[in-house]
Amino acid sequence: MRYTSEQKIETHKHIVDAAAREFRSKGLQGIGIADLMSQVGLTHGGFYAHFKNRDALVMEAATCAAAQNFGRLIEAAESADKGKEVEAMLNFYLSPKHRDNFGSGCILPALAADIARQSESVKDAFTDTLKQNMARIANYMPARDAKNKLKQAMMIVSGMAGAVLIARAIEDPKLSDLMLDSVRNQLVEMYRSWGV
Repeated sequence: MRYTSEQKIETHKHIVDAAAREFRSKGLQGIGIADLMSQVGLTHGGFYAHFKNRDALVMEAATCAAAQNFGRLIEAAESADKGKEVEAMLNFYLSPKHRDNFGSGCILPALAADIARQSESVKDAFTDTLKQNMARIANYMPARDAKNKLKQAMMIVSGMAGAVLIARAIEDPKLSDLMLDSVRNQLVEMYRSWGV
């Protein structure tokens, strides 16, 4: 049975979405191609109709996951009152709901360590995606010039990602919640100290 180009595009998107979810949940080595393809109702051999190799899938899945995650941060900012955009991003990101939702949570605490061990092409794709999305977050920073806005965004994003990474590893729910609350409060204070 031949697929239309629209069906192939839709199937490709479905595979990438599933991979983005599974990689965030289980890590890059946590699911094989055969199992992933089975999840989306396709055969292992069908994978090569969509991707040159596993790296190609990892690159697309990482880009997809980052776009989804940073998109949710921007949505939180855009729905906030003027001057409260960064606090809204922090409240969304540093929440138990986000911490506990591995499959649709942020790519940074889920996969950054795995991506650091991947091929140069995967790391390059991740870096490009991160640069694009970090620039979006930088738009909400109070510095006067682009370079310092980017530095401020890097500080906020790395603080958020680090807190979620550690909070996910903490077995004690109260201590994990305290990690999120403490970092959120410190990042809000830091942000305010920048002259907001």
